[in-house]
Amino acid sequence: MPADLTAEKLEQMVHADRPGRIFGIVRFTEYAKNGGEIQTAANGYDGEAPTGVSARKDTFTLNKFFPELMAALTRTYNQQWDAYFFDDNNMLFGLKDGTDTLAGYPMTAVYGDSTPFNTSSTKATMTVTFAHENAKRAITDFDFVQLDFNPQKCVLGLTWVRLEKAETTGNAYKLFEDVGGYDVTAIYGPLIVAAGNTVINGATSAASYDDATQTLTIASTSGADIRLKSPSVLYENDIKGIEQVA
Repeated sequence: MPADLTAEKLEQMVHADRPGRIFGIVRFTEYAKNGGEIQTAANGYDGEAPTGVSARKDTFTLNKFFPELMAALTRTYNQQWDAYFFDDNNMLFGLKDGTDTLAGYPMTAVYGDSTPFNTSSTKATMTVTFAHENAKRAITDFDFVQLDFNPQKCVLGLTWVRLEKAETTGNAYKLFEDVGGYDVTAIYGPLIVAAGNTVINGATSAASYDDATQTLTIASTSGADIRLKSPSVLYENDIKGIEQVA
């Protein structure tokens, strides 16, 4: 994490190209710790002595069920991550690693669990579990820094979108959220047109937006793959919060 972290830098890291991108998860309403306890054993008739620290998992309950987040965590449950945590007082928690910057907690896995539908007694729920790589270091090297901004507003993440033709022929396109299919053309269409072809691959001329039909017109050569550019390029052109996946 940069030593001179600002809200703008944090938001930029959310839009960075992989593998340099960070991923935020908000908001947690409950916490449960599993493990991370001092283990002891006796040597004959001698007294108990510490032998190590048990494996530790931190499980957080989210305020509601997020299907996109659950899908993303399931796709990446076998990947290793570094994790930071922050609270309502804008304190950022991590580890000391001998440098001037705050290091993250190394995790062997981050995964989700959910009840995706309401039951007779409770609403749909979701939890996220962080499995620590080194439970002892999570205790001995604990550290934190005070931020002068609210990080929650900067780490909301990217929504996957699809850019699809509005008709079987012609150059009219619409932009939909990948999960749920919500039409977001009216939100991002004017921003895409304002940025010009710097944010579109495959276009042969400047895109236009029709407010009446809420469609983008993007001219291209026959067979060209029309795609939005990477989130880092979109971010540089003031288009935030989306990534094309199909």
